[in-house]
Amino acid sequence: MLALNIIFIILNVSASSFQHTSFSCKKTTQLSAFIFNREKKPRRTRKQLERKREYRRRRNLWLKQYGSLEALQATFGAGPPLGDLTPEETRRLYHSLLPRSLLGLHEMELLNPEELAPLAYKARIAAKEYARSRCIWTGRLATYAFDQYRNLRDRGRFGSSSLTWEEIWEKYEAQIMMEEENAKSSNGKKEKETLSMRVYLRILERSCETNKAFDSLFLTDADEENDRHFGEISSKLENDVRYILLRPKESASIERRQQKEDKKRRETKEKEDKKREKAKKKNEKKQQKQRMKTEKGEQNIDENI
Repeated sequence: MLALNIIFIILNVSASSFQHTSFSCKKTTQLSAFIFNREKKPRRTRKQLERKREYRRRRNLWLKQYGSLEALQATFGAGPPLGDLTPEETRRLYHSLLPRSLLGLHEMELLNPEELAPLAYKARIAAKEYARSRCIWTGRLATYAFDQYRNLRDRGRFGSSSLTWEEIWEKYEAQIMMEEENAKSSNGKKEKETLSMRVYLRILERSCETNKAFDSLFLTDADEENDRHFGEISSKLENDVRYILLRPKESASIERRQQKEDKKRRETKEKEDKKREKAKKKNEKKQQKQRMKTEKGEQNIDENI
């Protein structure tokens, strides 16, 4: 009887140990599955998150060089307190600093307007402030007076001539909504999403445009030396946009595309030159025949006389 009790106790202990082990294994399996599921989501989106982090890092680096007055002064140098550029030179400098290369990235479908518009907005304001800081003091004073007059006329107050991001967003959003209303576009959520992207694109495009009246007023005569100097600034800006904002693969893709376009332009130019040369020779040959015919007619007249 004692032996049977001992055997029964041993069996109960073994069963209890087995149940505890099964429960522990089950808990361990659930915990592993939970950890795996938590790690599984970041793995699926790792490339996207890494791309966003890399873009933010590149964006901040680009803004550090071109996104403010201080950044442009550090990149291209600060002028003397009273300025060192004439109004015409100031206008050319302003043109060379406009973020047209950012618009080019959108046209090549490398970055979205949502990513580029804030950069273009800051770059345009920085370009305006830097160009004015380099202008001689008389031109700077005249520009400031005109800005204050325009602010008082349009907004009823004195202050900065540059609109804030919220103000410029509301301005172009109202314009686009009016255009859509005039075009009798349909309403809905899809249109709201499209409206947002259209506002980003409008800001990006307008950041690269200038006032034609001021251009015709100041940009009168061609200046090869200044054009070459300011062209170098534009080239540096374009190259930095490519090498800072884009990843190496994207930058290499742009270079290959530009090489193809340059080759195509050269071939087109060579064809046009050959065509003009052929037309020129044909015209000369025709004129020569006409002269020979005229001379022959004059000789016949002289012989008859």
